Amino acid sequence: MIYKSIQHINKSISKNFNDKDFLELFNKGSLAFLFRIGGQIMGFLLTFVIAYFFGANGLGDYVLAIVVLKIFTLISKLGLDTASIKYIASYAAEQKDKSIALFRSRSIVLILVMSIISSLIMYFGSDYIALFITANPFHIRITSFFILPMAIFIFHYQNMRGLKQIGGYSFFFWMSQALFSLIAILILTVFSRDPNIPLYSYLISLVTVSILSVFVFTYFFRKHFKITNESDNNSESFKSILSVSLPLMLAQAVHFIMSWTDKLMLGILDSPDVVAGLSTNSAQIGVYHIAFKLSMFATIGLMAVKSIASPKFAELYKKNDIKALQKVTHQSTKLIFWTTIPLVVFFMFFSDFLMGLFGDEFKVGVFAFIVLSFGRVVVSFSGAAGNLLQMCGRQVIFMNVAIIGSIINIILNFSLIPIYGINGSAIATMVSIVVFNLLLVYFVKREFGFYTFYIPFQKTNTL
Repeated sequence: MIYKSIQHINKSISKNFNDKDFLELFNKGSLAFLFRIGGQIMGFLLTFVIAYFFGANGLGDYVLAIVVLKIFTLISKLGLDTASIKYIASYAAEQKDKSIALFRSRSIVLILVMSIISSLIMYFGSDYIALFITANPFHIRITSFFILPMAIFIFHYQNMRGLKQIGGYSFFFWMSQALFSLIAILILTVFSRDPNIPLYSYLISLVTVSILSVFVFTYFFRKHFKITNESDNNSESFKSILSVSLPLMLAQAVHFIMSWTDKLMLGILDSPDVVAGLSTNSAQIGVYHIAFKLSMFATIGLMAVKSIASPKFAELYKKNDIKALQKVTHQSTKLIFWTTIPLVVFFMFFSDFLMGLFGDEFKVGVFAFIVLSFGRVVVSFSGAAGNLLQMCGRQVIFMNVAIIGSIINIILNFSLIPIYGINGSAIATMVSIVVFNLLLVYFVKREFGFYTFYIPFQKTNTL
């Protein structure tokens, strides 16, 4: 029985590596996987340094300031970063270099206008924002000047993704900010232990990577295309671009709520002192952030594979090759599954040790860490269902599912945080993640006729 199972695995591996689509996913996904690991290590070290020098309170203040910056940046981008993957991948497949250039120029104009408006609102509303989420008003004011650099940075690394420059995209998305933030904070802490240093380091790194991302994308674009003076009747207008990007922005917004509601509501809501030693909202956010960040290690495979699969989905859908789309989807989920499960198992056995690395005050987050890690298991079974819907013209469906998940997340956080603190927030987040991913799988089945699930050792996964 064991021998037959091993034979089946060997045949499956051999068959997959003779498939060009699987090889593209594996080779480029492997590169993204390495950058993902590097980014997680850099992020781990950065969080460790902040926690070590500034404690749970300092880490919580840092997290809140960045959350607010990300909220206003999300609005400023108008969903153009995600839309750029679809547009650029499609234009690149048809060698429409001028269409790419026109799309980018129009998108940057929109981002510039919205970033200026958002910065003004954030700056003059800083006191009200800080009071609402118990953040530092100075942190809100200073970060308001960095909305445009962050928007430009995100837009350009997503542009690289559309060009299938996965190495460049993966470095900027996974590693760059954590790497440069870590370098900055290590230098600054030599001279001072000012509590604002973590945020200063982040903002220094943000400006650095924003400038670098522009230069790197320009290099890739000029390497593969030469802009001609010929007219392109297929270029998109502002209206048509926004008709695609705005639903994506709304989807990003509700997905952002799912990802950050727990931390924001830990700042907004009062919770009983059920977590020993955590008497302030910032301290609870700091501990919870460590648990959440560690659990995200389990998504290394998911994010690495999605980085190459997304433009592949857009390309195959454009060709109306549903059979190939199904094959690539299942291959993606298989890679995601086998890179996620071993990590989750490791987390379950060594959760106390991992949380304790950041200091004894962080050990109270062990239960939250285990609960969040369990949610990653469901994500690994579900695969890249969300990306498939977004890249194949079903962004409205994705948005609606994300809204449902966000509502569940908000209701559960509102109900459980006052009773269980960070543990309640972890349960709320885990439940919303499970519901969100299962609904995405259902809608992929409804729209395309196949499930994205991967069942280990099953001969076929078409279900």
